[in-house]
Amino acid sequence: MKKFILLTISAIFLTSCEKEIEFNGEQTDPRLVINSIVDVGQPVKAHVSKSLFFLDNEGTTSAPADTQVELWVNDAPKETMHTADTTYINGRPIVWFESHYCPIVGDIIKITASANGFEDVEGTTSTLPSSVEFRLADKTVKEIDSYYISYDDEDSALYVYGQMDIIVEITDPNPGKTDLFRLWIQMNEYDIDTVDQYYASNYYVSHEFTDPVFGAAIATNDYVDISDLDTRPEGVFSDALFDGGSYQIKVPLYFNLTRRDNTDPDFFEVPVMIEHLSKEYYYYLNTCEQGSEIASFFAEPTQVYSNVTNGFGIVGGRWIDSTWMALPIVEP
Repeated sequence: MKKFILLTISAIFLTSCEKEIEFNGEQTDPRLVINSIVDVGQPVKAHVSKSLFFLDNEGTTSAPADTQVELWVNDAPKETMHTADTTYINGRPIVWFESHYCPIVGDIIKITASANGFEDVEGTTSTLPSSVEFRLADKTVKEIDSYYISYDDEDSALYVYGQMDIIVEITDPNPGKTDLFRLWIQMNEYDIDTVDQYYASNYYVSHEFTDPVFGAAIATNDYVDISDLDTRPEGVFSDALFDGGSYQIKVPLYFNLTRRDNTDPDFFEVPVMIEHLSKEYYYYLNTCEQGSEIASFFAEPTQVYSNVTNGFGIVGGRWIDSTWMALPIVEP
């Protein structure tokens, strides 16, 4: 009993202790932020915002109203980018700027931004990469099951889940030169109440995913990238193990799929993509990975790679090649 009272009193004292620590560091003034991943063959887009000091409880990251964004191609001015839709990330508005220009392989893209009260900023890609030859060499469904759920409106949905191994074969497009890639299994989400076709889908990789092409970092990851605003770096690799040749990557994949009942076709479409990355985008993804371990309480801080001069953000490039495989529907 005495021990219990002692522990209770100690807990009260410990939870009641508060000490305000004054910040003695240097406060950083807001800077412009450019984030743009340039896709070969697609109009160049960038979202532009401003930074906030990490101790600021109030304020907005919205770009100043007079922000002007310019597109340069191969070191020559191309056009002034116009404002497009505003989207919201974690409740904060992000202003998108868009151009009419669709870059080609070999282009070097520079994006500049300026606004009153801010330093001019700019970010430049290296040479935009080319297409990559890859294919799905094999797939083996190891386990699959399904069930139906009925809803109040007497409609129902089919849920399919299981595990399979897929083998992706990629061929290095530039022998003798370092090439950088990312394997991407795309997640599809549609509103089952309004879309006649299937489906919502989710894919994740088992902990046995230890292919040496990914290096040691893959051991801490649960997912091949599912493209949530391009912030998940898993699946990034180089051609160090197969320069000038082909390489087969075995991916043990779990899946969880949903489809409206009685819709065509009679299979699930599983999109698989390979991104050929510019070096800036590759560096950015890898430094994101180094700082992503939430449970590493005593880890050193990691500075995420940025190539935006006088500001923050990333301006990188990629070519996306895609294919898909059919996963048959299994009725319960």
